[in-house]
Amino acid sequence: MYRLVLYVLIGMLGLAMLLSCFKLLSFSPLMLLASTLFLLIMCWAMNTILTRVFAVPANVESATITALILALILDPAQSSGDIQFLGWAAILAMASKYILAVRHKHLFNPAAIAVVITAVVLNKSASWWVGTTDMLPLVLFGGWLVARKMRQEDVVLVCCGVVLACSCMLTLLQGNTLLTHLKQMLVGSPLFFFTTIMLTEPLTAPRPNHYGGFTPHSLACSSFHNCISAQCTQPPRWHWFLETFSRTW
Repeated sequence: MYRLVLYVLIGMLGLAMLLSCFKLLSFSPLMLLASTLFLLIMCWAMNTILTRVFAVPANVESATITALILALILDPAQSSGDIQFLGWAAILAMASKYILAVRHKHLFNPAAIAVVITAVVLNKSASWWVGTTDMLPLVLFGGWLVARKMRQEDVVLVCCGVVLACSCMLTLLQGNTLLTHLKQMLVGSPLFFFTTIMLTEPLTAPRPNHYGGFTPHSLACSSFHNCISAQCTQPPRWHWFLETFSRTW
């Protein structure tokens, strides 16, 4: 389970480094590699410390996956301030797994709650750079493999459908061009990465309610994605509330 996600994320980072070599991404492969290694070290270190503090078994693969997800949604560091931002994101992500937990099961996706907290407290947001046209084929292929492995295809499809329907309605109400918006949503946003990689995380993935549906969760994901797909540099401060609903129903 974890191994497949790990391989998919490594593949995405490998593709990103290749694309950056050809100047198809806005950063150099060296910057991406250095930032990824830094996030891995920070997550491993925090995971080791917290497992000893809380006297629970260490899960190195889970910490590695969290670090790689952060590397795919946070811009590589270009200054000392960026390094601090990456460090805090890693610390908060790993801390949330042990502090925001019930019966040793974390309530939130660690990477997601980390970027929510940094946006609110540090006023620095995730760029979600993985949601680019050049990354899309591998995101779709790898993401669907993960969704099938987790048996969460229905959740992914419902969430994507709700997001697209709600965003299209808003686009029409605002008088904007629907086709342009759909193109941006489908090929230039992190929708598929968020729904297939982050939403399907086993401990925080939605489960059917008594009626077999996922409506509350899907609506929350729709609102959450409307924030990130707009590629805002300063997300609204209420968007932590959306992550609260992006948990098991």
